[in-house]
Amino acid sequence: MTHPAIRRGYPRSHALIVAVMFVAASATSRASAHEGHAALPAKGSQVDRAKGTIVLSPEAHGNLGVATAEATLREPVEKVLAYASLVVPWTQHAMASSRLGGRIAALNVKPGQEVKAGQVLAEIESLELESLQSEFVNAHNDARLSTKVLEQAETLDAEQVIARRDLYESRTKHHENADAETITRNKLLTAGLSDDDVDSLAADSPRKLMSLPVRSPIAGAVIHADLAVGKVVESSEHLFEIVDLSKMWVRIGVLERDIHRIEVGQKVRLKLTAYPDKAFESTVKVKTPYIDPETHLGVVWADLENPAGQEPIFLPGLYGQAEIVISAPKKMLAVPATALFGDQAGRYVLVEEAANSRAFEYRKRDVAVSLLTPEFAYLLPGDVFAGDRVATTGGHELAAYFFPGVLRLSSAGAKNIDLRVEAAKPRAAEKIIELDGNVDLPPEGRATVSTQLPGVLRKIVARRGQAVQAGDVLAEITGLEIQDLQLQLLKAQLRSELLLALLKSRRELSAEQNLAARQLWETESQYRAAVNDRETARRKLQAIGLSEADIRTILSEQRVLDSVPIRAPISGAVVRFDKTLGQSLAAQEPLFEINDLSTVWVEAYVAERAAPHVRLGQRARVRLVAQPDAVFEGVVVRSSRTLGAENRTLSAWIEIKGGGGGRIQRNMLANVALPIRRTAPSLAVPLGAVVRESIRSYVFVQHEDGRFERRLVRTGLADDRFVQVVSGLKPGEMIAVRGAADLQTAYASVR
Repeated sequence: MTHPAIRRGYPRSHALIVAVMFVAASATSRASAHEGHAALPAKGSQVDRAKGTIVLSPEAHGNLGVATAEATLREPVEKVLAYASLVVPWTQHAMASSRLGGRIAALNVKPGQEVKAGQVLAEIESLELESLQSEFVNAHNDARLSTKVLEQAETLDAEQVIARRDLYESRTKHHENADAETITRNKLLTAGLSDDDVDSLAADSPRKLMSLPVRSPIAGAVIHADLAVGKVVESSEHLFEIVDLSKMWVRIGVLERDIHRIEVGQKVRLKLTAYPDKAFESTVKVKTPYIDPETHLGVVWADLENPAGQEPIFLPGLYGQAEIVISAPKKMLAVPATALFGDQAGRYVLVEEAANSRAFEYRKRDVAVSLLTPEFAYLLPGDVFAGDRVATTGGHELAAYFFPGVLRLSSAGAKNIDLRVEAAKPRAAEKIIELDGNVDLPPEGRATVSTQLPGVLRKIVARRGQAVQAGDVLAEITGLEIQDLQLQLLKAQLRSELLLALLKSRRELSAEQNLAARQLWETESQYRAAVNDRETARRKLQAIGLSEADIRTILSEQRVLDSVPIRAPISGAVVRFDKTLGQSLAAQEPLFEINDLSTVWVEAYVAERAAPHVRLGQRARVRLVAQPDAVFEGVVVRSSRTLGAENRTLSAWIEIKGGGGGRIQRNMLANVALPIRRTAPSLAVPLGAVVRESIRSYVFVQHEDGRFERRLVRTGLADDRFVQVVSGLKPGEMIAVRGAADLQTAYASVR
């Protein structure tokens, strides 16, 4: 074949040959062609089908209006289209509330104002806070007094002026008062006061009513605050809403059939309804392994950043369309889509071989198409090169004379239809039950994460689609009930320590016969009760998420934690979360959902008549509706054994071997084939080899010369893989088992 650089040069000798061909063609006949040629309906035109060439005179070229375009190297852009919406990141949207109810004494910010994390937004005057302050001051005074009494008792004991029993009682009383001060101090800290605030209450100066600060959980802009000074608010009532718009998340809903083509890192081009003339670039950051059961959309995420120091462009709630580029960044040879002729089984272009004042010559070149878009056809390497000029306008008139007389594919055509040919042979088709289903998870493979006590969401640790291990911290919550439970632990610990010291002292007194046995027994009983209270509080704290290290910290530092962790109960991926920082949560309110896809089930719906054929341990083949070419082997592991009253079906769960290799997501639609009887091997072909026309069935048989013959066959039993051929085909004959549907289209053109 002539190199394209030489062809583009059009040597003089080549032009003379073309001219001779043109003269010869004109001298023969313009109305009809001699053998091997066909005349076009344009004066001075000639086609040679065997060589695949067309020669046009300048007049014919002008009459047909033939135009050409250059084949170029381009990066193919294959896109997935999806709807998108903008949402605020989990950690950039928060509510601010008061931990105690009361009256608003001061408002320090207005809606629209920018605030910093920790900034005081309002101050609350609370009667409950006043009671806590009074309780602390009294406990502090009692502890200070008992300290002096204990010091005096120790001095007198050293001088042997008082009885040892009086010393023990003074020491016990002081421990009680000190413990009471510790507990009341922690109550004030959990209400929201700082250590400095509490210390000021212990000063000798006259005490004044303190207000409770409401602080911003994050930095951002206050977007909602429907408040007024003097308004009475409840504890945990959402008083302020703060949003940080520096960064936005793009939530993209992808069709189930396309989700397997999306990968992290692919480019995203976003067009928002609010900005119809602009396009914004991003990349896929997260792919959530979950399909919405109602919309059957998968979710992928991208990010957008608002320009610093300017009014935000991207706002929560904006909608638009996302184009996700799924093709790899690799240049391929491309021609205009209008330059592509033929059908799927035989694509070709017309390459301009010569163009001068005497004649124009075009040659048919078979091509294999990798990707076809409305603008361009991207070609696999072959007989067309960058720089070649291909016919676009007027090409259809020329291509009309290259219809094949027989159905025979070029190597490029075979690539176009992904043709596969194999010998017909005996196979064992099975009698099957075909069922609809959807992907599910075993009970231990899915978990809803919630808090056991009411509280406020203080911190979000988990990320979109994050893979977590059992025990990992997902979030932190705070609340008075949670802190009260810690106070119960601390109080029980302090009481058990006090009673243990008292028990030791009373045992000494009992040994000296200065104490009645009954008092010793009562102290032992009280100590055991305090230890039981401590262990009960410990187990409750462990149940709500505190670790043993957290509990040791509470006891050693005698200080309650501001928040407690919410932990993942199983390993898996975080698939759903819809809460806001600072949001008040009820007990048992779900926060996260975690899916473990290491083991995948498919719930199949079995009709009443088919129910007797379903049994545990039965083999099954599963195909995803979105990926019909993928076949997954499974086994029936569970049955509901009860027919639904309304739909008269029972559910059977099939476990996929190997978990589907990461290609399956929960709630995907599936088709299930349950074999119930295996037949003896007989001549059978893959389902894809049979094409149907009305009530007739055909296969395409390939002869030794490469020609395909459409053969009428009679079929028998068929399962989800094979169909028996009763007559019309012999074992060993080569048939198309993939690409038969495209051969049927090409056959219609040949016929």
